[in-house]
Amino acid sequence: MSVENTGQARELLLDLVWASVAIGLTGAAGAMAVHLVEPSIHSPDFLWISGRALGIAAYVALFLLELLGIWIRHPWRFRVVRPHPEARLRAHGALAVATTLLVTGHLVSLAMDRYAGVGWWGALIPGMSHYRRGAVAFGVVGFLALVLISATAGLSGRVGTRHWLGIHRCAALVFAVVWAHGVLAGADSALLRPMYVATGVIWLVALSSRLMAAPTPVAS
Repeated sequence: MSVENTGQARELLLDLVWASVAIGLTGAAGAMAVHLVEPSIHSPDFLWISGRALGIAAYVALFLLELLGIWIRHPWRFRVVRPHPEARLRAHGALAVATTLLVTGHLVSLAMDRYAGVGWWGALIPGMSHYRRGAVAFGVVGFLALVLISATAGLSGRVGTRHWLGIHRCAALVFAVVWAHGVLAGADSALLRPMYVATGVIWLVALSSRLMAAPTPVAS
């Protein structure tokens, strides 16, 4: 087997390992979620509980998506060989899909809950929610921006790349808006406040290092 084929085999094996880890973690998280939600399935608060659970999961997924996106464009990325850049991009795309699906489930659950005070208009149009109007509006704006960024991601490497990159750089603002939504609308639980503080600080440090770091020379 040639050196090139050996390298390709190693990259394939690495991708399979990362995929297995992702599937294992997703399966474990799903099993845990089912175990936690099962007692409330017949509860009148089921949609509310599910909506909040999906919202928290979506926030965590967006946080990981944003961190990985920062690292993909970080000048220090050349110092770390693994995982392969292609594997990072695949993981980034998978997180984007997962985040969009989780946010959609979050919005649908709350829109269907008659007692949540959000409704379909409130879930799709900023300022139309009766429940914490300003906080929910932040979430709706973040969701619409996320959809726009995801929809234009297919332009990467094609015609219009410059415009796509400009839109994609708004991802930092999207996270800031979603963070504000989470703090204002969902941080009433003492258990959630440390999570929002920790993720906010980590994101700010990562973004600051990305903006201030000097470019790392690439070996020729």
